[in-house]
Amino acid sequence: MVLGLGVSPVAALPSTPAAGIGGSSGVSPVNRAIFAGDLDAANRLTGLGERYIEQHALADAEAAFRGALAIVEAALGPTDPRLADSMTALADVRSERRDFAGAETLYRRALAVVETAYGSEDPRVAGPLANLAALYRRWDRWDDAAPLYLRLAGVFERVLGADDFHVAMTFDHVAEAYAGQGRYAEAEHFYGSVLAILAPRLGSDHPIVQQVLAKQARARHDLELSGARKG
Repeated sequence: MVLGLGVSPVAALPSTPAAGIGGSSGVSPVNRAIFAGDLDAANRLTGLGERYIEQHALADAEAAFRGALAIVEAALGPTDPRLADSMTALADVRSERRDFAGAETLYRRALAVVETAYGSEDPRVAGPLANLAALYRRWDRWDDAAPLYLRLAGVFERVLGADDFHVAMTFDHVAEAYAGQGRYAEAEHFYGSVLAILAPRLGSDHPIVQQVLAKQARARHDLELSGARKG
């Protein structure tokens, strides 16, 4: 989590309506007759997938979540926003298994169904946006991560206010993404935006503020080095 605050920015926003999935079962339904649209079976598969994650059996978890998604999609159709939960669960596992391309497809689908249902400016897009941006961050695809984090910051600003912690945390990711692209001037600017929010609230001696100051100084140093090389 950015800045080490340990708080999820998405938790502060209204979530996508639950799809009724997420229960837990100690019995695998995989070998039972499962019918398309049987949401109870999807429930059991999702619970099973969660248990496999606890056991670090990611391949088994992926199979369970994939089955759950297929059932839910058959029941609700391919554009229902409640699909986002099942897509995200499967994408999370694929990301953990470093199947970034597979995870990307699912995170993008989750974002698309939420945007289609509620509009691109609705607060419920925050979760899918954050998931996709975090994937690109983990993948070192900074040029793809930066615009998503900028858009996410805009969502937080509209819903939570321009001086909210979550805005600052997202600006920190924006700055990191720009630094990753070698765009050090933009990175320095956004680290300054983080400080403008956090320093008055936490004080200049707070460890988080000091951490951001150090990153801003590094961006300024890299900018100077880059200018010297070009000169």
